[in-house]
Amino acid sequence: MRAAFESGLVMTRLLARIGFALLVVLATSAHADDLRHDAVINGVRLTYWESRPIQSNDVPVVYLHGGPGYNVYSFRKTAGAALAKTVPMVYLDERGSGASERPWTGDYSFPTIVQDIEGLRKALGVQRMVVMGHSFGGILAAEYAAAYPDHVAKLILVDAAIDMPGALKAWVETFQQAYPDAYAKALGTAEGKALQATSADEACQLSRARFAFMGAALRLLPNSQAFRDLQQFHQHSALDEQKRLDSQSGYRNTGEIGTALLSPGGSMVCYRVADPQTLSMPTLVIVGAYDRAVGVAPQKALAAKLPRGRFVEFEQSAHFPYQEEPDGFQREVLQFLSASK
Repeated sequence: MRAAFESGLVMTRLLARIGFALLVVLATSAHADDLRHDAVINGVRLTYWESRPIQSNDVPVVYLHGGPGYNVYSFRKTAGAALAKTVPMVYLDERGSGASERPWTGDYSFPTIVQDIEGLRKALGVQRMVVMGHSFGGILAAEYAAAYPDHVAKLILVDAAIDMPGALKAWVETFQQAYPDAYAKALGTAEGKALQATSADEACQLSRARFAFMGAALRLLPNSQAFRDLQQFHQHSALDEQKRLDSQSGYRNTGEIGTALLSPGGSMVCYRVADPQTLSMPTLVIVGAYDRAVGVAPQKALAAKLPRGRFVEFEQSAHFPYQEEPDGFQREVLQFLSASK
């Protein structure tokens, strides 16, 4: 009888230990990933993640992804996870992107998305944020900072599409260098002839002509994705990792937001930061030296015009420095965030 009692006691203690260990595992798992939120903001269900519960006195880093129509998954799992060890991070899937809803109105205008970001700030319950925008997200970050400067503690532009006429110039030059035969053939198309007839003094008209030309030029390639990969990656290992993460995410770009913004009358093709002087907050401008998607020169030019701008060029990166030089990217961002000015 005593033996049975002692055996039962041992088993009880063992089960208790197993139960405690299981609770530890579950608690660790609960904190191992970011906290997902789905909220109706500005009339659309938007999905965002917090690296930890955001408090009212926090100044979180809010990350805005590129695309248009991409998602935050790859950044959240790589650079975001590294930064979150030091600073609170928030990641927003913009309307019509990733896990967020596609608006039934089809409204993807910049002012509307700026209001989405402001609605996110209110949902977070914070007064100020550090806004970080990559590629297309750089437009949104700059526009939000211009509209709500009092709510932006610092601004980080990562290979940002802040000068689309300059970016499209880089597209055409890259295509000419990489595919000279296809380039020569593309000049003979209607779009090519229109480009040659367009005055360089008309920046917006020239930008639209370049965009139309690139559409015709890419149709001449057996694999247009190879050109996009050339624009965006310098290291093949980083490209492979990005593809793996994109596959793992399960998200696909529907193209809806891109069609809205990059149509012949869309607002993105001619976009430039209207008045850099209005971006008076400390601003970090990051670009990869091999970036052929937005170009290095426009990033450097913008940084020089900013009242409190800092320019950093990553020598072994293209459009995704946070993937190609992750340690350097983390170091520069954290140094910028910790600086008093």
